[in-house]
Amino acid sequence: MSWIDNLAKKSKNMVVKIAVQRYFRKYINRVLELSIDKQQQKFHVVVELKGEEKPITIDMEYEFSIIEPGSIVQAQAHSILISKEWINMIAQEALHRDFQFSGKSTVRIIKLLR
Repeated sequence: MSWIDNLAKKSKNMVVKIAVQRYFRKYINRVLELSIDKQQQKFHVVVELKGEEKPITIDMEYEFSIIEPGSIVQAQAHSILISKEWINMIAQEALHRDFQFSGKSTVRIIKLLR
């Protein structure tokens, strides 16, 4: 990977980090780490959640599709691991289910992940 590609990847991850922090601002105090592997469709994030004393780590394999006319994102988690046990147990219930989110800002964030 050339230094230009590396710089572009870091810049894109920074934009996604800021977008995620703003989009989920009522749940997240701060995003501490964020890395995205578009090829493997995986992401790793460490966040400070409101009401939690320690940061929480989330690792997930995902699949997203965008339905443009209605600005709808269809999402499915193939695997998820969360460092906080009770949240991880709840998250396991969501595996392999289809979820739909609407809104132009949601579509913009997903396009950044691609």
